[in-house]
Amino acid sequence: MYKKRYGRMTVSAWLNSELEQSSPALMVVAGLLLLVLGWTVRFGVGAPYRMLLELGVGDIVPSVWLMALLWSIELFTVGCAAGFVLGYRERGCIGEKYKGCMFVLLLALMELLWYPTFFSLGLIFLSVLLSILILCLSVAVTAIFYRISKFAGMILLLHDIWLIYMLVLNFFVLFRA
Repeated sequence: MYKKRYGRMTVSAWLNSELEQSSPALMVVAGLLLLVLGWTVRFGVGAPYRMLLELGVGDIVPSVWLMALLWSIELFTVGCAAGFVLGYRERGCIGEKYKGCMFVLLLALMELLWYPTFFSLGLIFLSVLLSILILCLSVAVTAIFYRISKFAGMILLLHDIWLIYMLVLNFFVLFRA
């Protein structure tokens, strides 16, 4: 059924077999839902760079459009991974699946709380602590999702890389402020 080379499954065949196990529509809906929640928080808080310019750290932060794009992609991918795992049809992973999705809800809530903590309230030290907690929780979610589906785990690896970058930026802001 799938094209094989040298006795191994190709990447596209592996991806097709993973996508057959879940609901792509649920992936997109969950991703869009988290994205809409994120943008609601973003517009409720207001412009983030006003606070950064007041602290004098505007030179170490990337441009507004790039950060907004990366943040949007990050939220969408987390939602997609959660939707993928929630719709996963493989037997024997029901408990892990729901535990992972509950952790994703906690992760999303913490990420949505980080934004006003940092940009609106200006509580930099608390936002650094929150960023560390978010990264630890995200690594745990990545491990849970990877046990269920390697595809969902790989999606969240991109999210973990983003969180490491944001944690480094948080530390720069903390030490420069």
